[in-house]
Amino acid sequence: MRTLVLALLSVLALAACSSPSAGTSATSAGSATASSWTYTDDTGNTITLPAKPQRIVAFADQALSLMSYGVKPAGIFARVDVKTDPRFAGADLGDVKILGTSYGEIDLEALAELAPDLIVTAARSTGAYDELSRIGITIDLTAKYAGAFDPDAALVRAKQLGTIFDKNDEVTKLADAITAKQQSLQAEAKKAGSALLLSVSGGEYGAFGEGSRFGYFFDTLGFTPAVPAAELPGAKGSSHGDTVSNEFILKANPDWIIAFDRGAATGEPASAEQTLTNELVAKTTAGQNKQIIYLPASELYIVINGLTAIDRVLDSVHGALTT
Repeated sequence: MRTLVLALLSVLALAACSSPSAGTSATSAGSATASSWTYTDDTGNTITLPAKPQRIVAFADQALSLMSYGVKPAGIFARVDVKTDPRFAGADLGDVKILGTSYGEIDLEALAELAPDLIVTAARSTGAYDELSRIGITIDLTAKYAGAFDPDAALVRAKQLGTIFDKNDEVTKLADAITAKQQSLQAEAKKAGSALLLSVSGGEYGAFGEGSRFGYFFDTLGFTPAVPAAELPGAKGSSHGDTVSNEFILKANPDWIIAFDRGAATGEPASAEQTLTNELVAKTTAGQNKQIIYLPASELYIVINGLTAIDRVLDSVHGALTT
């Protein structure tokens, strides 16, 4: 890859030749007319194209959503190699240019050579927004705070994508299925008893309560917190949760433990199950009744709000509650 400076020099030249003029009024999401296409993203930036975009480059998570609607991107950048990413298993990537295979690295020169009509970022790729917008028209599809698991916000974004790319029927089908699954889980969770939500990394735990970035399991699904958020130890509002111990878990004695392997999600060896397999956790109601749910870590922590990722997270909870 040539240096960033050289890449930006070349891409700025491309952008100067192909950027559309601004001036069309903003909309709440996206709109298309016979002569123009307009969208206002989460940064408050309104863009206008002369027509619906055809050549799209997207961050892997958004690429997955687009492909599920039948929209094939021209290029994908990702935090891992999409050719070995199980989420892309069976996907036709033959004509798709892979522009990045590790977090924070994007081949800007190769991206510019694709001359995309539109670049789509979200969640963990938003830090590259300024660089990407120098190459071409860029929108940010982050659903709320980048680290929060928020299916309701994701459904709103999915419907906007459906409108943007004329895929309303496909999006509606996926969204309705997730909504129905969520409603079923709400009934199951309210009967399940208390729960403790834990991230696990390097042999340590972080606990999350109501109102946190993973508060969805309490606030929306309706699990009863084994320990209210106000009573969790540690610094409040930590993005990695309040640090707790096996002794804390035993004292909390949750009916269910809902855990995800933060280390595995960020490329470290998996350790959640091994860490939770100990004599103190075994004494809890969750341990005795084998009521420990291991959420798909990458989908919860990295992908966050892709519809496929949300579906897999909800499936993992549903499967545990109904077996």
